[in-house]
Amino acid sequence: MSKPTAAQLKDEGNDFFRKQDYVGALAKYTEAIALDDNNAILYANRAACQYGLNRYLDAVDDAKMATQIDPGYAKAWSRLAASQDTSRKSAEAWQKALDALPKTYLSPAEQRQKDQYSAGLNAAQTRGKTPKNRCLLVSTSMMAISLGKLRQRCFLNSGKAGLENFSSSAWLISYAYKEFTKGVESINQLKSIPHSQAPGGLSYHGNLMGLTYLTNGLMRDERVFHINHPDWITKYNNQVTFEATTHQAYSGGVETIKELIQKRLKEKGWNDVRPALSVTVRKWIMKGMLESHLGGRPDTGVHFLKRAVDLLEWGRIVWKNVHKDDRGVIFQDNFLRGVRSMHLTMSMNAYSSDPSLNSKFHLEQLKEEAEDLLKEIDIMIASNNLSKEELDPGMVLSFCVYPAAIAHKTIGFYHAQKARYSNGVPACISLMNGVNAYLQAANTYPVDDEFHAFYLSCAMDCMRNAAAVALRAAVPKMMKIWAFSILQRGGRDEKIQAHLRRADEMMKLVAEGKLTLEDPVPF
Repeated sequence: MSKPTAAQLKDEGNDFFRKQDYVGALAKYTEAIALDDNNAILYANRAACQYGLNRYLDAVDDAKMATQIDPGYAKAWSRLAASQDTSRKSAEAWQKALDALPKTYLSPAEQRQKDQYSAGLNAAQTRGKTPKNRCLLVSTSMMAISLGKLRQRCFLNSGKAGLENFSSSAWLISYAYKEFTKGVESINQLKSIPHSQAPGGLSYHGNLMGLTYLTNGLMRDERVFHINHPDWITKYNNQVTFEATTHQAYSGGVETIKELIQKRLKEKGWNDVRPALSVTVRKWIMKGMLESHLGGRPDTGVHFLKRAVDLLEWGRIVWKNVHKDDRGVIFQDNFLRGVRSMHLTMSMNAYSSDPSLNSKFHLEQLKEEAEDLLKEIDIMIASNNLSKEELDPGMVLSFCVYPAAIAHKTIGFYHAQKARYSNGVPACISLMNGVNAYLQAANTYPVDDEFHAFYLSCAMDCMRNAAAVALRAAVPKMMKIWAFSILQRGGRDEKIQAHLRRADEMMKLVAEGKLTLEDPVPF
């Protein structure tokens, strides 16, 4: 039986795409590209699949490839623009999509394309006028000072600490701060030396562990992120360039990288591929954090973390029989768990930036990912799969306890958000489920962590809101029989109405944007 041609695979991919089976379509287009890698339509079609799977960064890469192969292909430009909408950089691509269409005598299909592209351009230009969030150097410097003091206090007390004190959040933040600070020291050590044969006339010398330390610290606890110098970003970018160039790290989408990895492994082996993969994944993690924390764009940052998760999960399957020392630490359980936890947190932030039932960040998917993470942690605990030789006092907290707490608070977030789109009994049930999940989150965190108190507060807010929903529904039923009673004469109705008025006042503040349902409600 003859092998299918690229055209046949494309047709099969189109059939899957029409059925909205984006995974199946993506696989077919990828097979077709392997046979015909200079076909703009195949890359544009795969970009559409990536977009349908919410893999916007990979969609951008494929759409860019399509525009490079055929700069006059309007649909490729439109798919690049649609994919870039999430990063607010799409205006130029929408304009190029319009420019690629005929200027006159448009067919009905071309006119529909023109209307769509014009609407996309107008929306992109409107978004471009929205002021960006800025990160204040003062606040991050203060964070560095407070974390440094906490680290000192932790180690001063370590001599008299028993194993029971290893559950303190001080251990977690101390080790996280230590690793992140090592990363900052590494980027400060990078030196440039004039060299006539080097790209740009400069060669760099420094520590190739900078990205490793930075990302290790953030995976332990991303609250250690801070900037302590005005040119921090410039130095960081130079460090990334230095490490990526030295190890020939990958760029492009996950599907493209998968193909390149397999070929490079055959030619050069794990000693060459391992550091390249590590730098690739870690720079995605850092890019996601910078987009969120500095750019105020968690909706963009979350896609970089998702890209990292996708590549790690694929590698763990493909190389499950490869020794851990060969494939590298990034494929270890703790590393993936750390990245998944960060992805969950950033996904909640991304949803909160544009909450709705039609959000690109689906609540059901958030809940499902959180439940999967909890199952994984339960399996790990049951199998006692934590090697005591590899542990420091903060390791279990960073990669077992805190991921579980993040999963519980994600489930609490899910139920609290679902309550916003329900009424009566369903809303009350959602809120009470939120209470339970937030209490589990609070009780999973160490009692001296700020999150312990904060999620107790979230649980109380859900409980209060649930009581208001139930109370409002109960009053008319009560009045049918107990309109007059001793309790009623003692001020029952006045007290009930006071609570309901307070609930109405709070919801008015929410409607006016002065309060969110996640804010603690004053008594």
